[in-house]
Amino acid sequence: MSNATVAPRAQPQRADQPQFGERLIEGAAWILSLFVVGLFRIVDSSIDLHIFGYEHMAALLRASRPFLIVVWHGRGLLPVFFFQGLPLVIYTSHARDGSFRRGSRAMRRITLAALQHLGYHVLDAARFPSESRGVIRFLQSLEHGRGGVIAADGPSGPMFRAKPGAAFVAKKTGVALVPVGAGLQHAMVMESWDQFELPVPFTRGALVIGEPVDVPDDIDDARLDALSKQLETALNDLTARAEVEAFSVAKR
Repeated sequence: MSNATVAPRAQPQRADQPQFGERLIEGAAWILSLFVVGLFRIVDSSIDLHIFGYEHMAALLRASRPFLIVVWHGRGLLPVFFFQGLPLVIYTSHARDGSFRRGSRAMRRITLAALQHLGYHVLDAARFPSESRGVIRFLQSLEHGRGGVIAADGPSGPMFRAKPGAAFVAKKTGVALVPVGAGLQHAMVMESWDQFELPVPFTRGALVIGEPVDVPDDIDDARLDALSKQLETALNDLTARAEVEAFSVAKR
């Protein structure tokens, strides 16, 4: 009989371990986002908000026409809270090169969970095998009649510079682009690329909704780029007006 010892067989790693950890993190983000949403609801209820141009939105709703609300990334909080009652989908891009830091990933999870608590249908690019797959699903949602929200300069800027995404989506789906400018009299500004604004309780704010922009499905690349520049100008003008209105309402 051989005296050779037999090495103990390595225990196979349970396949559900990573999934369990992932679910635990998602559960924690979901619970924390409930607190965040509750806090922002309190702040939102204290804001003296003035709305301009809602007749443009009302006309689209009466016509049952799908639309895509276009905002600047750093000024998106007021529009997100104001439009939360509408059946809108939000697509969020995801960096696939490992550039997300741990803190950024945690903040992203909390933000997406908060949007779901507010009633938005969130399409997270991280859940798709590729960015293009996520974009296709977003286009399909809009083609089936859902409205949407998109940040013209997101997800990484530069700030107040429109990327071609909004115009491209409108070309493919036929939705109307609705630019919305937001302004706050007093806000806390985060140290981020978009200088994201958080409203101070009891401040004054303004939303200015612009006229819908139609994008023909046969538009060529040159005209599509020109339309993106037009959208950028419109958003900057609406944002400037919203800021003026947010500061001027105190004098009325």
